[in-house]
Amino acid sequence: MLTILVTISISVVFSIHIMKKEPLPLSSGTLSVLKTLGAMIKAARLERGMSQAELSRRLGVSRYTVIALEKGDPKVCVGTVFEAATIAGIPLLADDQRALSELATIVANLTSILPERGRRKKVALQDDF
Repeated sequence: MLTILVTISISVVFSIHIMKKEPLPLSSGTLSVLKTLGAMIKAARLERGMSQAELSRRLGVSRYTVIALEKGDPKVCVGTVFEAATIAGIPLLADDQRALSELATIVANLTSILPERGRRKKVALQDDF
């Protein structure tokens, strides 16, 4: 009976460990960019005289999420980080809406000439000699 319980508990623990998806490690460059962007958001927030509570209210997240964002925590949703940057007045990709529209047009033109898929179709081999 004890052997069966031990086997079942080991199986459950092993299954949970396998089922839990571990995040891939981020490069040091990515972590550095996250910390820099977080620090920029914090500096811009302070420059505007905005509290963490006010920014969290405008973002619709907890104050703890804002603290994590400002520390460069990679677990904070990218949309939340971008919205915080926008609220704090940090331009993303372009300084104004016209420049962003121009950039979007350039990217759309570029993607229109690229293949739709990253993988090539498999070609059936004719090996019936």
